[in-house]
Amino acid sequence: MTFLMHSGALIIGLATLSIGILAVFKPKAMSKNFGIQATPPAFPFVVSMGIRDVFIGLVFLVLYFSEDWNALAYLSSAVGIVAMSDFFVVQKYGNKKVSRIHLFGAIAVFSYSAWLVSQV
Repeated sequence: MTFLMHSGALIIGLATLSIGILAVFKPKAMSKNFGIQATPPAFPFVVSMGIRDVFIGLVFLVLYFSEDWNALAYLSSAVGIVAMSDFFVVQKYGNKKVSRIHLFGAIAVFSYSAWLVSQV
């Protein structure tokens, strides 16, 4: 398999896992980085989204280490949908400049997914 196939899955998995862990332990800072500044009563929602990201990152890493490129291609599409929904939520309710991070993430993950599908 190619370098891009390996490095893409590893980067997405580790980045998502890291973002999730930070959201669980630092919900105030991570809500601002997400694009919607949360106050203490809303921190459980930020933690919940962090757990979502931890799960996504772990699944990416498990599929990466098991070299299941087909499953990674489909998972990437699903994660792209999650990133797009984050983009739309932040675009409507939060910091429009920060929402671009979610859009970039969605485009990157959808592109990775399409590329994987073409390779397997």
